[in-house]
Amino acid sequence: MQSVKLNQTVGWIDGVLLFAAFLLLTFGIGHYGLFEPHEGHFAGVAREMVLRGDWITPTLNGAPYLNKPPLLYWLIASSYQLFGIHEFAARLPVALAGWVGVAIAFLWSRQLWGEIASRAVVVFLSTSIGWFIFAHQLLIDELLGVLLLGMAYCLWRLILHPQSRPFFVAVYLLLGLAILAKGILALAFWITCCGATALAQRRWKTLVLFRPVLGLGIVTAVVLPWFIAVERANPGFVQYFLFNENVKRALDTRWPPDYSISKISPWGYLLVSALWCLPWIFILPPALRSLYQEWRQGLAVHASLENHQHSDALTLLGVLATLPILLFLPLSSRLYYYSIPALPPLAMAAGYWWSTAWQGDSERARRWIGWMMTGLGVVIATGLIWLPQRVIGFFPELAQTPGVQTIVTVQLIGLGVGFVGSGIFLLRKQLAIALVLLWFGFGTTWATVIQGFKTIQDFRSSKTLVLSANHHLKANTIWIFEGSRELGAAGAMSFYLNPSGIPSIKDIAQLQQKTGLSSQELENTDILSIVYDDSKKQIQAPPAADDWIHTPAEKAYQTLYVLSDGGANRHPPGFPGAKPKMLITKTQMQQFWNSTGPVVFVTDFLRRPDDPNDPPTLNLPKDSGKPLLEIGPRKLYGNAIARKLWLK
Repeated sequence: MQSVKLNQTVGWIDGVLLFAAFLLLTFGIGHYGLFEPHEGHFAGVAREMVLRGDWITPTLNGAPYLNKPPLLYWLIASSYQLFGIHEFAARLPVALAGWVGVAIAFLWSRQLWGEIASRAVVVFLSTSIGWFIFAHQLLIDELLGVLLLGMAYCLWRLILHPQSRPFFVAVYLLLGLAILAKGILALAFWITCCGATALAQRRWKTLVLFRPVLGLGIVTAVVLPWFIAVERANPGFVQYFLFNENVKRALDTRWPPDYSISKISPWGYLLVSALWCLPWIFILPPALRSLYQEWRQGLAVHASLENHQHSDALTLLGVLATLPILLFLPLSSRLYYYSIPALPPLAMAAGYWWSTAWQGDSERARRWIGWMMTGLGVVIATGLIWLPQRVIGFFPELAQTPGVQTIVTVQLIGLGVGFVGSGIFLLRKQLAIALVLLWFGFGTTWATVIQGFKTIQDFRSSKTLVLSANHHLKANTIWIFEGSRELGAAGAMSFYLNPSGIPSIKDIAQLQQKTGLSSQELENTDILSIVYDDSKKQIQAPPAADDWIHTPAEKAYQTLYVLSDGGANRHPPGFPGAKPKMLITKTQMQQFWNSTGPVVFVTDFLRRPDDPNDPPTLNLPKDSGKPLLEIGPRKLYGNAIARKLWLK
């Protein structure tokens, strides 16, 4: 009986497509500030891992931050060590993970359906709105989707070759990494994949094939060392992580609550999940129908070996495509990007349909695709009427940001014209012109997406505010943050105060000896200017204060004080262990404010504007005066000493 062809050759066209996908998914990842609170959280924790030399306990703003497993932190920290501490290095691991997902989908599709399908999958997945956007954002879900896709692929190869030790180890190694990325949620995907395969085949002996006891031993060997190490360093972590970050998160009773700006209704979740599949969503209905028929054929008693193997693959892909949606749909804790792991299998479905259409009745397929693209282009273009008001309504911050309406308009016109023109010329059998117009639409869309990230930077990032304030303030300035629902905001501000940390006096002396430069000459370098004492014309040690962290690696970096009693909307998380030094009361804040040193106060830019009990003036220090700086929703106030520095 014939089986699937696993040893498929890869040609130069495949290499060009994969390289183009790599360029697309890494395009512009360093061109905008860290969005808060989510990107500030991940980038900030990884930065402190590097500066402190502690890769066990995640810390943010100088204090333990124990709400996530460490894999993404480790990847970002490794990127920092290779490329330096900046936005490009922070986002690179997620962008690379997105490209690896494209490569796995390409390989699996090639082995199932041939070269046309695999090439189509590269285009579909890398250009889908959801995969592109979340390759440019520091979130776990795209990384999780790639790990789960890899696990499912290796599981399929294990079904084909039950004695294969490499694929057996790979299944459970990837499962362990998925747990280190997202938590025990990954086990639900593994259990469902194994159970669905056995149920579809009506052969429960298949479960024995997966050797779950030995496999879970591998998973334990991957996961347990970090859990033991972090529990020893932070007693109470395991109980906190299992209950607060898993059980309470699912029930939406976790504190701090999930990002409220990212929560979405059940219908909104389904709509956004469909939007992530644009612009190829119109291919999915016939594709899923065809794949369902192929899946049924493979379950027949007299089906060929190849059909059986295809059916096993489709069972696994079906789990990956549906579980991210069905699992979170009934939960009030759902966030709009939780369905991202479903995109690779859905793109593979679209690629399958594309290949079968062109290998079958290509003329009929050409006409159908032409009419669908023309119709979709018209819908996109008319989105100028309804899309900004309805869809952007899911993201209130967009509606409040100047320039977003223009960017959305350009996106809709560019993509709409590209699709309408491409569809018309496809119907006229002028394929070259159709492709040119299609890539025009894509180019316009992705360029404006990056421009959109830049445009909303001042709403979603502290970068401009902190860098602008740094021009006026000295290293001994105390920064106080009003607090927010997530401390990732404070982490991002700490990131921009001094990204790579400040060398110790010992390091500075060695640098002077090595270079022969004077203190005043070294002052001109960015890394030293923050600790240069202009009155004494020499470099001083970083301040020995609670808002400065001095690390064993002879580095120092500044943190922010955060109010612990700033109101019901901004209670700090109750991690196990001692109260962090960064948390202060309003009384302590006022004492700092009245001191003889410069102090600045930054308001909560994630406050709920519809809460009458939480006005912007709620926690302002006495004698705060007018803001020294106001950028987007962020306001920075200074005490009398800071105001004098500002005027200088």
